[in-house]
Amino acid sequence: MGQTSLYDEDILAWSEHQAEVLRQLAGRRDLPNDLDLENIAEEIESVGRSEFNTVKSLLRLILVHLVKTRCDPDAEAVAHWASEVRNWHFQLLDAISPAMKSRIDLDQIWQQAVRQAHADLLAQRREGQAGRIETALDRRVCPIPLDALCHSGFELAEALAALPA
Repeated sequence: MGQTSLYDEDILAWSEHQAEVLRQLAGRRDLPNDLDLENIAEEIESVGRSEFNTVKSLLRLILVHLVKTRCDPDAEAVAHWASEVRNWHFQLLDAISPAMKSRIDLDQIWQQAVRQAHADLLAQRREGQAGRIETALDRRVCPIPLDALCHSGFELAEALAALPA
């Protein structure tokens, strides 16, 4: 009971391993024909993929709100954005696993976040602030390391300071 399993530690790695084992079993002749091992394996893998997509989404949302705050620091929504970032960060810490960390393309998530922040500011009729994002768009590499975003000591002010002005 005291031991943690791979399931508890890394749902993505667990789901992939379990799917692989099930697929290996599919070739055995001594199992009932009614076992749909390929689809069972696919469903188990989808659990890990879903969790991984959640982590990527949380990272994107955090970065979107950081970019919007950096580009429009006087917006009425800044306190709300900061609250959302803190909330999503706690969710991220609960959800991320070592296998996920090793597979995250943070630069791709960064570019998506910058585009979304730009679109959000334009939709809010904040054209001047949206123009500030052009500086961020020039930077294809996320200026905040993944380890900083996933650290329990994450500080909003430090993350904002790392973003281009």
